[in-house]
Amino acid sequence: MIEQYFEKGFTYNWTPLDKINTVPTDGTIVRSGSSHPPPLTYTGLHAGIFSGGALPSTAGVTIGTVIRHRWLNYVEGRTAYVRSTNTDVLTGFMSGCWICSWTGRSGNRRVGHIGTISRAAKDQPPNTTVKQAFIASDAMRIGSHIRGYNPAEAWNAIEVLQVTNQTKIVTWAHILSLVTTRNEFYSIVMMETKTPGKWICGGKKRVHGKDRGRIQTALS
Repeated sequence: MIEQYFEKGFTYNWTPLDKINTVPTDGTIVRSGSSHPPPLTYTGLHAGIFSGGALPSTAGVTIGTVIRHRWLNYVEGRTAYVRSTNTDVLTGFMSGCWICSWTGRSGNRRVGHIGTISRAAKDQPPNTTVKQAFIASDAMRIGSHIRGYNPAEAWNAIEVLQVTNQTKIVTWAHILSLVTTRNEFYSIVMMETKTPGKWICGGKKRVHGKDRGRIQTALS
């Protein structure tokens, strides 16, 4: 139930992993992540914006809990994936990349981050390279049970601005993707405060994953 630790106003100690730059940005699908990422520790509430119906103490959320997860790297110009049969997967930060889950030929679930680059045009390399490589990959075969979504599409700029303005201590807002062990997709706003290593959740939205045909259309 990792998603219970991401509610608007929850606070954390955290040092997220940075993106990985590669040469060349050739669209290769690579295994890249961490089963022991830097700890993401729940530290309490930012009372000014907490909007939950129940206090964390009554919802099974305990201060000091290290939120267990597997971290999926963002690798520029490539698709990174992790095997994730019984593990919740976080990845980010999101600005337009697609996140997909599928079943490999071995029967293991995989979660992948299609590493498009926001500073490049959508219809030019390396973005076309990485998207076309994924479309042609084993992940998109019939029978892979692939589902996917674009976490950045879940939020508009006004929504994010409203919640960051409420806190008065945020320097930047980012979007994370969460894929749970039940294969549910969540887009999460995580706000970086002026104090290094201190973060606030700006809210989460559950998103219905798209099927194979819609993923192919979105990436074409």
